[in-house]
Amino acid sequence: MEQPMIFALGDSLTWGYPEGPDYSWTTILEEALQCPVINLGTNGATTEDMRREMIHILPDVEPRSIVVITGGANDAFQLVPAEKVIRNYRDMLERVRIARCQAVIGLTIPINEEPFGARLLGYRQAMLTALREDPEFIGIPVIDFFAALAVDDGWTMKPEYAVDSCHPSREGYRKMGEAAVAFFRQETKKDEQ
Repeated sequence: MEQPMIFALGDSLTWGYPEGPDYSWTTILEEALQCPVINLGTNGATTEDMRREMIHILPDVEPRSIVVITGGANDAFQLVPAEKVIRNYRDMLERVRIARCQAVIGLTIPINEEPFGARLLGYRQAMLTALREDPEFIGIPVIDFFAALAVDDGWTMKPEYAVDSCHPSREGYRKMGEAAVAFFRQETKKDEQ
């Protein structure tokens, strides 16, 4: 069976800021899987921006494609309530289902700047609760980019993975790429069983 195309919808953390898309986790995933990974990251995008952008993207996406949705960092900087972030994700998940594609949620990375880091942790908790309890989220697979870059205390990004308070270094993007590769290889094993 042919590998489905992967689309990565997100913000600067998907795009690959500050280095650019060639250093993003999406490029690492594409090289490892040897299949197209379309980087649809937009610097500064909120989940509301991503939701609106999805309206324009999905008509061109083939059914069976995989859409990885990773957002929330810019929502934290704009003090968007967690309920609105979850509502935006819920709408995006529904649009992906209607397009007959598979959604994957990428849990965004830690932010090392307060009060935004604490707000992002609130989004993470709200998302984890939705994944356990909300019928629209239950069963949606997850790539935990947060855990891949977090220090042992579980709430800040390891300094060696950061270029500033919220963007990964090349090494940070490599760790995100490794998390995505591990996720997709595990999903492939499940499909083969």
